[in-house]
Amino acid sequence: MAEKQIPSKQSSPQSLVPPHSRDSEMMVLGCMLTSSHALNIGADGLEDRDFYFQEHRQIFRCLQASFKADRPADIHLIAEELKRQDQLAQVGGLAYLTTLAQYAGTSAHIEQYCALIKNKSLLRQMIEAAKEVEKTALSEPDDVQRALDEAQQGFFKISQTAGSSGMISLRELLSGMKASSKLPYLKELQQRQEEFLVKGPNEAGITGVPSYFSDLDKIIGGLGPSNLVIVAARPAMGKTAFAINIAEHVCFKAGLPVGIFSLEMTAEQLLHRVICSQAEVESEKVRKGSLSGMEFQRIVSAVSSMQHATMIIDDEPGLRITDLRARARRMKESYGVQLLVVDYLQLISSSGYQRMNDNRQSEISEISRMLKNLARELNVPVLCLSQLSRKVEERQGHRPMMSDLRESGCLAGDTLITNATTGEQITMRELAERPIQTPFPVFAVDEQGKVGTHQMVKAFYSGVKQLFELKTRSGRAIKASSNHPFLKLGGWTALEALHPGDEIAIPKDRATQWDKIASITPLGEEPVYDATVEGVHNFLANDIFVHNSIEQDADVVLFLLRREYYDPYDKPGQAEVIVAKNRHGGVGSAFLAFRKELAQFANHAGLVGASTEDPFASLQS
Repeated sequence: MAEKQIPSKQSSPQSLVPPHSRDSEMMVLGCMLTSSHALNIGADGLEDRDFYFQEHRQIFRCLQASFKADRPADIHLIAEELKRQDQLAQVGGLAYLTTLAQYAGTSAHIEQYCALIKNKSLLRQMIEAAKEVEKTALSEPDDVQRALDEAQQGFFKISQTAGSSGMISLRELLSGMKASSKLPYLKELQQRQEEFLVKGPNEAGITGVPSYFSDLDKIIGGLGPSNLVIVAARPAMGKTAFAINIAEHVCFKAGLPVGIFSLEMTAEQLLHRVICSQAEVESEKVRKGSLSGMEFQRIVSAVSSMQHATMIIDDEPGLRITDLRARARRMKESYGVQLLVVDYLQLISSSGYQRMNDNRQSEISEISRMLKNLARELNVPVLCLSQLSRKVEERQGHRPMMSDLRESGCLAGDTLITNATTGEQITMRELAERPIQTPFPVFAVDEQGKVGTHQMVKAFYSGVKQLFELKTRSGRAIKASSNHPFLKLGGWTALEALHPGDEIAIPKDRATQWDKIASITPLGEEPVYDATVEGVHNFLANDIFVHNSIEQDADVVLFLLRREYYDPYDKPGQAEVIVAKNRHGGVGSAFLAFRKELAQFANHAGLVGASTEDPFASLQS
């Protein structure tokens, strides 16, 4: 006897219908057809993809277009527009539009109905994202961490960008519809004027998260949201202390939640530093317990105050960049962090996306690029520490420059770049010396090996560096620094790791082919240049594909210099923060006091503020 089959509830056709509400969709569209107030709310708060039924999407698109064009919208006008687009019959004709208008009745609760539609839409997006995750997981990918990162990123985007299409018109920004402030531009400008009059010129210039180092904030305007800020220095300059001090200021003075990824120090070691700094008690005294009564009371007071602030520390060593990004998203979701500090770049492991025989140069480029993407995704500044190369030690005066950023490379000024639109060739030097850095179309190769047009958004001078001339069997030649990456068969590889006979990428038609290296010859020192190419982070130079350096991804690059480290009598107790790059403003120097016993930087009233001369003018385009 056959076994009786019991219907599964999960296989019920009804259970497979995605979440939606026809009544709510009809109510919102009907209100938009009969009320300018409802038209405003619906067109601003919803997108066509939020509607489940195709006919409702078509009607909404027509209503939203009328709203954006400042045209009136009622049953007959929308019917005429749909008729012009040959869509009126598809949506049910004039009769269905009339039904919608009669169905609505009142627009008193339009916001609630819009919210209900949006929530149903988000549930459908979650279902689609879950299906993709399931599909990926069932395929048993080789890189599980990458799959996990992509899954988390997909759900995070749903929560962060709900209602955003990614495309914003100037009208939407000027009207305030899609502005972050939600205010019309002129209204926001009036508020800025009022704040300027109240605060004065110094404080009003800070548009990002303040570092509370006044001279530095005057130059960079605070730590801007979505900015990647690199703080680079040689060991023992105090870059970790500097970053922690900024985190303290943001957390305890501004009262904003801060997240710290401490890959070098444990959470307890970091806490020890913060307490010593906040209580202004020497580290050694706290470590030994040799405290006076007054010092103990200062620590008690500092601890009591700190308990009311939110500072989240992740001290997992050797984090992969994918893990770091996932944890950063959780920090943002759970605690609302407004600043992320990463200590430090060279201690982060790559995602594993790169081929196994890629070198550390390629990994660092990937990590810095993903940190910049993280800053944009979370819309918070990411302050990342980085080591500088030993070249600083060899230079008289030990003053850092762009070319000292470890894993960064540079090209000679006479390197030719081809305009991908016109075919015209222009040198790196000429590109860098343009007074206005307008985007320049260049050829670059994507991850699939396809050659396409991409935008070089900036070219700039990077100091003086020893160069090597690389020649290929086909007769191509280029002069580059030893650490500049070229695309080898095995992946992006620094020049110093290449040898005659190795094959590097050159263009052929719209794809990539390989050309063998004939020779690599050392040259003397020359002025060198580099560029920023969005997205792919490489470009065609002298008909050879070359890569960007880590500096390209940063919005701000700060160098930290304490001269007393090299000479105890040279400006003791003073530190210089050199703003070597500032994508959105000026460059220069800010001077701070340094209290070694507290590992603490502070504003120094006795020092000259941000210099009026630009000591790094020669390094900028």
